[in-house]
Amino acid sequence: MSDVAYGPDARQKMDVYLPEGRTSGTPVVVLLHGGGFVAGDKSDIAAPSRQLSEKGYVVLNMNYRLVDTAGILQTPIVHKPSAVRITEQLQDIKLAVGVAAGKAAEWKIRVDRWAIAGHSAGATLAMLYAYTDVNADGRVKVAANWAGATDFSFQDESQFDQVDPRLVEIYYRAVGYEPVNANKLAYMAVSPYWVVSSGKGKATINIRPENNELFNMPDVSATLYEAFTNVLNSKNIPNRYIEIAGADHGFSQPGNWDKVITETDIFFREEL
Repeated sequence: MSDVAYGPDARQKMDVYLPEGRTSGTPVVVLLHGGGFVAGDKSDIAAPSRQLSEKGYVVLNMNYRLVDTAGILQTPIVHKPSAVRITEQLQDIKLAVGVAAGKAAEWKIRVDRWAIAGHSAGATLAMLYAYTDVNADGRVKVAANWAGATDFSFQDESQFDQVDPRLVEIYYRAVGYEPVNANKLAYMAVSPYWVVSSGKGKATINIRPENNELFNMPDVSATLYEAFTNVLNSKNIPNRYIEIAGADHGFSQPGNWDKVITETDIFFREEL
């Protein structure tokens, strides 16, 4: 089923994949596209959605509202807040999950023990949703992080002096707070690493492409993923860390998405 509305906004739609032969015990996966919180579409991950459906999952491949980018490409950059932030994007996921759960009998799907997965920014949203109070009913039990950011925190605001001002503006609009020392906690609050450090978390598989460069910035994700794995282990949260050799951020080389889906499927079936 395509473009099933879960809210009034034009972006609040999802494609629902209902595999043949499903039962009330068939696992459900919520799937989130990437795009830096400001772009992207569910069509970007239609292929992984089909692959998961072919493996027997009910898949909810959803769009969500995007952070406003108006004026970011102007000179000088327009500095203004966005009505949609990461907080609102998480609420969109909650809304979609609620609508789908309400259709459980009609769609013949499992009502609990769901999974959530995402690519890039969608992966960060997937983890934040699974770990935080928006998942208060505990329906989502396991998360898959496909090349997502795990830590937006910073030691000092001066670090942003070397960052593209357009990216700094996106950080501000997505988080809702200026990236300055007084607001460090706000950036930690949208960092999966720090959410887990605070004592929250769910079973997680982290799949990192070997070449995870993005926005012409140095790729430090190997160090961050290792740190994230360590904190998951320290909290006794089931997890797995997989690196796809030779893969880029979009896993675009032939066969890479097959590896991502295979590893995700194995982990999900262990945890659901």
